[in-house]
Amino acid sequence: MLRQSASPTADISVAIDSRPLHAGDTLEVEVQVTPHVSFQAALGILRLSQIELMRVDSARDAVPQMMLPGRRGSRGSVGPGHIDEVFADDVPMQEGVTQSFPVRMRLPDAAPPTVKGKFARISWELSATILTRADWLPTSDGWLANLARGRAAHCQQELVVFSRSDVDPMDGLPLIDELPASRSYRSVTMDLSLDSAQVANGGIVTGNLSVRARSAFKARELRVELTRWERSGSKQARVIERSEVLQRPAVLAADEETHWAFRLAVPDPLMPSVLANHTFVGWQVRAVIDRKLRPNQSVSQLLHVFTSP
Repeated sequence: MLRQSASPTADISVAIDSRPLHAGDTLEVEVQVTPHVSFQAALGILRLSQIELMRVDSARDAVPQMMLPGRRGSRGSVGPGHIDEVFADDVPMQEGVTQSFPVRMRLPDAAPPTVKGKFARISWELSATILTRADWLPTSDGWLANLARGRAAHCQQELVVFSRSDVDPMDGLPLIDELPASRSYRSVTMDLSLDSAQVANGGIVTGNLSVRARSAFKARELRVELTRWERSGSKQARVIERSEVLQRPAVLAADEETHWAFRLAVPDPLMPSVLANHTFVGWQVRAVIDRKLRPNQSVSQLLHVFTSP
């Protein structure tokens, strides 16, 4: 029968440098272990895990996904799953004596950033574990000896991985339903331009909208919207994060061309543009002519939102 202690045999903690982390960066980690009693540490493992949450609408939708990592509504590793580094191998631990172990780990070059949305969730965790070997089994590297190892101490903490402004997380793929920056209707032509197609979370999107009327018309209002579309598995949501009314009611005379400048604030939460195994987050700036009971007229442009500390 395997033994399992009710309380940890040692206190363990991890400390990393406080600089912002991006894909491909090296983590400088220090693991500290303070034993409550003396024992022989068989193995010390530092694990870096990527956890991507996949959500589906029903059990029927989950059936074809069961063989994929990240099952419905649960925490599952995707991509590389995790990276392990051994920091202690057959090391004696003395009661009350703190030992420090420096460890270097590297984030994958294609590591997706941290995402925290309504459905879209990608997180990173760093965990440290000390394993002990049972005294009543002979020393060996077989599976029985591995099963006999008890966990003397364990700790974990979440890391935030940011996305870069100079990297296209969409891999060159367009957003679904992406509209051109200029669009013509029977009575009007709408031109939308952004001062920059990249913005950090918490930043400001600025741009201009031009509307040229070929005949006189009146609409309920003219507005611009900052829209986020997130998807996880078969769950998806469209959210209008910010909206600014440019004219209400929108009235244009025939052959009239009008220009508006606008500013939209990007919210702070960790919602960068990203395309991962089961997760998609996209941003758009959209100009809308709201025509009440008739179909709206609109033009939109893709926006790349990156995260920064």
